[in-house]
Amino acid sequence: MNDVTILIVEDDLIAGEYLESICTKHDLNVCASVDNAKDALAICKKQKPTVILMDIMIKGPISGCELAMQIRAFNKDVIIIFITAYTSEEMIEYALDANAYSYLLKPYRDIEIISTIKMSLRDYKKPKETQEESNIVCKNGFKYDTKKNKLYQYNHELILSHKLLLLVQLLAKYRGSSVSYEQISHAIWGEPKNINTLRAIIHRLKTQLPELELHIVPKSGYVLY
Repeated sequence: MNDVTILIVEDDLIAGEYLESICTKHDLNVCASVDNAKDALAICKKQKPTVILMDIMIKGPISGCELAMQIRAFNKDVIIIFITAYTSEEMIEYALDANAYSYLLKPYRDIEIISTIKMSLRDYKKPKETQEESNIVCKNGFKYDTKKNKLYQYNHELILSHKLLLLVQLLAKYRGSSVSYEQISHAIWGEPKNINTLRAIIHRLKTQLPELELHIVPKSGYVLY
C-alpha cells in the first residue's frame, strides 16, 4: 500500500503519535499529523491524502464534522474515518451527514484501525462501473438505491426508520456476503451492542419486510440475498 497516504487530525498529541505508530507499523505512509482544521485543509489541498483519521473534537472553532464537509467540497474521494470518544446519537448522525466511511470509538484496538482502513480501501478501489451503478438488486423485487439512500420493492419506495435504513444500507452494500455483528453495531450505533439488541433490530426489519431474503450466518452475522 505504498500509494496510500494517511492524514491524522487529532488534538491529543499522545493519541496522534499512537495512531501514527499503528499506521507505520503496518507500512502505511502518514503524510502529516495535525490538531486543527486550518492545517488539515492546507495539507488536503496540497497533498491529497487517501485516508483521514480524524477526531470529531479538534483544536479551534471548527469541529471534525465541519472540517469533513469542507474537505468534501473539493475532494469527494477522500476516505474519512472518525475516531472519537463521543457516543451520542446526534453526534453519530452528524458524522454520517459528513459522509464518513466509519465511526470508531475510543478506546480502540490496533486491529480496528487497520481493518477499517483496509476495508475502506477495498471498497473505494472497486471498478468504476461498479461505483457508478446506483441500484443494488435483491431477491423478491427489492432494490436499494445507493445514491438516493432509499429502498424500493417493485419500484415502490419503502419508508423505514433511520436505524433500519442504516441496517439495510450495510446489508445491501455487502449483498451475498456475511455482515458481522460488529459491523452492524458500528454502522447503526457507533459502538458494540449485545446480541439481544442486534437480534431485536433484525427482528424489526424482518417483521416490517417479511419478503426480504435476510438470513442468519451462525456465530458470524447476517447475509442479504
